[in-house]
Amino acid sequence: MSKEIKDKYAHCTILVWECSFSLMDEDNNEVCNKDGSVKIFTAPDLDWSHIAEYPDLEDLKEEVSKDE
Repeated sequence: MSKEIKDKYAHCTILVWECSFSLMDEDNNEVCNKDGSVKIFTAPDLDWSHIAEYPDLEDLKEEVSKDE
């Protein structure tokens, strides 16, 4: 992360936006949908906020949307 971006977000707190999971079978293959894409699962009743304690601001890479 560049110093300019780091300074821009220095006052911010890291939060968890989404948390998703996939499964691997006993042969180490990802469980897939019929179309071959990886089947994604969520755990909506669990609080994943504690994982935001691990990354530092320097660890983050900003995702840029196609609209920006």
